[in-house]
Amino acid sequence: MITELRLVNFRNFEQLKLNSLEKENFIVWENGRWKTNILESISLLSNNSITWLSFDELVKKWEDYFFVEYLSDNWNKVSFSYTKEKKKKQYMLNNKKITKKKFNQVTNKCVIFSPIIMNMMYLSPSLRRDFLDDLLKSSFEKYEKIMIDYKKIIKHRNKTLKSIADWKCSKDEINFWNEKFVEVAVLMYKYRFKIVNFLKSSIENTKEFFSGKIENIEFVYKTKVSEENAWQDIKDYLIKNMDRDIILWRTAIWPHVDDFDILVDWNQLSHFASRWETKSMILWLKLLEWIFIEKMTEKRPILLIDDLLSELDDSHKNMLLKKIEYYQTFISSISLTEDKNIIMI
Repeated sequence: MITELRLVNFRNFEQLKLNSLEKENFIVWENGRWKTNILESISLLSNNSITWLSFDELVKKWEDYFFVEYLSDNWNKVSFSYTKEKKKKQYMLNNKKITKKKFNQVTNKCVIFSPIIMNMMYLSPSLRRDFLDDLLKSSFEKYEKIMIDYKKIIKHRNKTLKSIADWKCSKDEINFWNEKFVEVAVLMYKYRFKIVNFLKSSIENTKEFFSGKIENIEFVYKTKVSEENAWQDIKDYLIKNMDRDIILWRTAIWPHVDDFDILVDWNQLSHFASRWETKSMILWLKLLEWIFIEKMTEKRPILLIDDLLSELDDSHKNMLLKKIEYYQTFISSISLTEDKNIIMI
């Protein structure tokens, strides 16, 4: 558990030190007063992000570096700094330099709640893919590197497809990138199916929100790849759709275009369920996220709830606050809550 947090030149803060942090912490102030920046610093120390800003954008204006650090209840001091001019990142444990790999091993992961999450089933499929990928990145040390490699290979393959379309190289030159693509895509699916199978087996528990009105609820992963035969499925599909990819100049299939849905009595959740029931389901997905992370890492994640409570009705708010009571949480809010640890900024 984090007991102390310190920021230097981070976003709007020149210096900030928060002491005596507890299991449940409310960061309270009016809108536009930088509450999210505190949560962002914690997410950064967990190898995640709320804002997805670049490191340069996290440095306070007119400064060249930022520094963030927390002290845990086991007296570990975990620090991260970034220098803008040299583009240098530095990871530290108890004032000694460590590798990023070691840094990721010692920090607690975080689960992020934000208002946009409540629209995950209605908006772009990219939100749902990000949900899966962020979860896997927090649960498995190797997954982030696999994602980086995958994006690089996609970029090179697409560039080669364009060169073929422009008659600058022959079709044979795509074979090398096809092999690389199959190799890394199979690795991604190895992890994707881990979380997909977990969600499929766990989603049944959400029936309680429908008060006995439904018979069936199902998590459906939309992909053209089978878990048992992923390598052959990908290879065959690349060969079959080669001409289409050349015309489009892009790789139009596999992990970066997959999606998922939740079916309620064989109908799409967003079409069948009420807004209240859909919100309940999404909160349950986030609940399953932190259960999975805790199971895989053997550490309780930190929960970061950014201005979400104002988006929830009292029943959903009470449900969420009851579920999170065993985890350390940092909740940004514009209003005070009685009998809580209030952090005024």
